[in-house]
Amino acid sequence: MKVVIIIPCYNEADRLDTNKFINYLSHNTHLHFLFVDDGSTDSTNLVIHQLVSKFSSQVFLLTNETNKGKAESVRLGVLESYKMNPDYIGFLDADLAAPIGEIDNLLKIIKNDKTKEVVFASRIQLIGSEINRNYFRHFIGRLFATSVALFLKIRIYDTQCGAKIFSRIICDDIFCEQFISPWLFDVEIFARLLNVYGMEKTIQMSYEHPVSKWTDIDGSKVKPLFFLKAPFELFKIVRHYKLR
Repeated sequence: MKVVIIIPCYNEADRLDTNKFINYLSHNTHLHFLFVDDGSTDSTNLVIHQLVSKFSSQVFLLTNETNKGKAESVRLGVLESYKMNPDYIGFLDADLAAPIGEIDNLLKIIKNDKTKEVVFASRIQLIGSEINRNYFRHFIGRLFATSVALFLKIRIYDTQCGAKIFSRIICDDIFCEQFISPWLFDVEIFARLLNVYGMEKTIQMSYEHPVSKWTDIDGSKVKPLFFLKAPFELFKIVRHYKLR
C-alpha cells in the first residue's frame, strides 16, 4: 500500500521539527511525504530541502511561487502526488499539533476495514488522551463544529483537525476542482462527499478517529479574523452545494 502525506507549509521554518520527521521516516520507509511550500518568505524552502537531501526517495517538494493558501496548497499537493501513483493520500499540519504517529493510527483503520476510504483524526477528550488546547479556540471550535454538524446534517465532531487520509478514488472526486472557501476547505471536503456519494454512503465509508494527543502550537496561521469570517464561509458552502 503506497501512501503519500502532504504537508502544507507557509513560513514554517521555526515550527518544522525536522528531527521528528527524520526519526519517523527512518522507521517508515513505505511512506512518502510531499511538502508544499506555499510561497514562504522565510527559510522554509531551505529546511525542506534538507529533508529532501536526506530522504530523496521519500520526501518531495512542491513550491508555489506565490501564496495560494492552505486549501489550494493541499489540492495542488494531491494532484502532484498522482505522479507517485499512491493508493492513499493524506495531509497533516506542518506544526505536528497532531503527532506524526497519528498517521499510523489512521492507516491501521484502513488496513483493518477496507470499506473505510475517508479516515480523519478528531480532537475528542477521552480518558487516556492528551488534548491540550487554547480555551478560547476550543470553545469557539465547539460552537463552530456544532454549527457544521447541523448544516451538513451529519454527526461529525471535528472537521478541522489537520490529519486526514483518503483513498485515491475519493481524491479523484474531491480534489479536482478548486475549493470555493479558502478558510473552511475541510468543511467543504465533507460537503463534496455528501454531494457525490450521498449521506448513507458517506457515513459508511468514513471513520472519525480520536487522536491520542494534540497540542496547540504557538504561531498558528489561524488569526482572529477567521472566527469572524467562518459563519459567512459556512453559509457560502451550504448554499453552493445546496445542502439545505
